[in-house]
Amino acid sequence: MPTTTSWLPQLRIDRCVCMRAPFERLLPLAVEQGWDLQQLQDATGCGDQCGLCRPYLREMLAHGTTVFHSVIEDTVEPEGEAP
Repeated sequence: MPTTTSWLPQLRIDRCVCMRAPFERLLPLAVEQGWDLQQLQDATGCGDQCGLCRPYLREMLAHGTTVFHSVIEDTVEPEGEAP
């Protein structure tokens, strides 16, 4: 009997959990204001708390994606920290 995984929930990452801010609301603000990641963090607090959404925010700003279905690891070192 073949196994099926159709009952498994699909991974959906679509917001900064700490600030309760959906990426779909952040993207238009960032585009309108011309924000980079640091400016987005300064203005909204997103990505500036636990930091787990930071790689998703980078991807959102670069490509306009607001819903992610896989985990993205943050490979960028924070400023001032040695690799």
